[in-house]
Amino acid sequence: MLGKIFILSFILSFYAFQIQAKSLSSTLWPDLNINDPKLSMDTVARQCQKSLMYAPEQLEAWCEKAYKMGAWDSLLYIGYHTGDGSRYVKELRSRVLKNELLAIEKLAWLYDGGLFVENNPKESARLYELFLKQGKNVHPRRLMSVHYDLAEIYKRLENWPKVIENAQYVIDHNEGDGSDSLAKSLKAEAQIEMNKASN
Repeated sequence: MLGKIFILSFILSFYAFQIQAKSLSSTLWPDLNINDPKLSMDTVARQCQKSLMYAPEQLEAWCEKAYKMGAWDSLLYIGYHTGDGSRYVKELRSRVLKNELLAIEKLAWLYDGGLFVENNPKESARLYELFLKQGKNVHPRRLMSVHYDLAEIYKRLENWPKVIENAQYVIDHNEGDGSDSLAKSLKAEAQIEMNKASN
């Protein structure tokens, strides 16, 4: 008797889970008609992003549509999906030539991580420096993030004065949320290395 109750309970729980999972997936992956002319670029771009996880078989269609509508960052998701990010890199490079800040920052990020391009910390640092030079009106948190990334890159390049300079920016502009703790560690490490070099 207890075995039958357990089995019945398991079956009911399994079906309840299935219903909940289906309900959740429909909110995470809304069933939209890709040919609906009323779809906005933002909606299509979100569907492109979500398709990477929820409908990879539809990713290229949604992302190509988003790209044609002006959401050029959708090429990144095509690159993730296919393993070939050459179109995304080409798009970024053409936009960097036009001094588009977002493209400069994203191409620097690609070079820093070696995603779709050869890992090149010097080129990454050059692009991040260009971003900082041109991005005076960028949100302070974004500036802190770029300065921190630069401190990390300069650490790998063993450019200790630049590590200190960029780490100090993060320290000076933190908002009391602990975001400066890693920067303090980087700065201390750079000071130790500079002291070693001078002795």
